Amino acid sequence: MAGDALSRVGENIATFTLIPSVHGKFDVRIDGELIASHQHLPDAHLFPDLQDLMEALNKRISG
Repeated sequence: MAGDALSRVGENIATFTLIPSVHGKFDVRIDGELIASHQHLPDAHLFPDLQDLMEALNKRISG
């Protein structure tokens, strides 16, 4: 997911930081605002949708 985002809009990203967490959990934040999250539930892993993530990134870049 990170690779896709960077390959599509990397020239518009000044800093990209990946901070490991337990059970592979991660959040995607832009300027401190939570955009997407990977949720680790007892019986499932819910990953953010790449299309939704790219839409949020594109809104930030264009606006």
